[in-house]
Amino acid sequence: MTDATIDRDDEAVSAEFLSEVLAPGTHVQGYRIDGLIGRGGFGIVYRATRLADSAAVAVKEFFPAAVAGRVRGKLAPRKPELQAALAKGIDGFLREASLLAELAHPSLVRVHESWTGSGTAYLAMEYYDGTTLRRVREALARPPDEAQVRRWLEPVMGAVHELHSRRIIHRDISPDNILICRDGRPVLLDLGAARQVLGGMTQALTTVLKPGFAPIEQYVDDGSMSQGRWTDVYGLAGTLFFAVTGEAPVTATSRLVRDGQPDLTRLPEARGFSPSFCAGVMRGLAIRAIERPKTVTELRSALGWTAASETTRAGSGGHAQAVPQATRGGTSRTEVSPSERTRLPWIVAAAGGVLAALLAIVWLAR
Repeated sequence: MTDATIDRDDEAVSAEFLSEVLAPGTHVQGYRIDGLIGRGGFGIVYRATRLADSAAVAVKEFFPAAVAGRVRGKLAPRKPELQAALAKGIDGFLREASLLAELAHPSLVRVHESWTGSGTAYLAMEYYDGTTLRRVREALARPPDEAQVRRWLEPVMGAVHELHSRRIIHRDISPDNILICRDGRPVLLDLGAARQVLGGMTQALTTVLKPGFAPIEQYVDDGSMSQGRWTDVYGLAGTLFFAVTGEAPVTATSRLVRDGQPDLTRLPEARGFSPSFCAGVMRGLAIRAIERPKTVTELRSALGWTAASETTRAGSGGHAQAVPQATRGGTSRTEVSPSERTRLPWIVAAAGGVLAALLAIVWLAR
């Protein structure tokens, strides 16, 4: 298994890093730590065994390295003024774990349980044997074709659609956050909730966002630019661009000064891809949110991909930050829920009746 936030060289692990890692044999809430899978800026992931049934699992420990360190076996803020940021980050981590535990989409990481202890929080999740989309793409000798890109990313789009149907924004879609299992199944990891909280409190946005895959509204924390489904559309489009070219899109902040983003339709790596696909990717990468497709369904349509049937929602709706329905500067179209679809004919009929009555009154008055 590879964690979405892992990007390290196994031969260059520092002594400080190893000193912060839980030692093999450590017991944590009914799990035995067996070894290290890897580490990113916000967590350490371990290979572990569930003692109750000897099942192999992955245990993720919330460990924001820029904010906290391990002191006598417990996580503690590096500065007293970071205590509030650490607490908020833990809350975000647990909220993310709770949301994922309620979902059952095959391309969303499956979380078994979460808990707090030793000054931080943990979650136990299914053990996935695979590697990130970034590393899969970098290992290719030549660019993939459109069919391969679709196999990688259409299931991920279904997972994001499932999140959006529950009014959850992922906020951190990128090739590093998509695991390709040995059987070829893609799995979208991490919701980025803790990153969002810590980024807002510490102002360290450059360490929170993934350049090239985060839209401009994620760099603004004063409430002047709304985030919503269109935010994840940008991340999906950036990931599609990377899957084709092997390169990340130009950082959104740089594009504000001079938009040097290459047009996919003119790149040799995209030779053989359909014109609608290339144009759809570039629409998804529009700097202004109002110019992007607003939903996964709209993005699929722009790409020319026939929309596959969405995975049936599992369980009751999760609690998360509501997806805003408008972007500053324009109104966003929102997807209609199944319950709303059943009411639409009645709404249309009622509206038609009112319109007919008004026309009759005007005619009689004349």
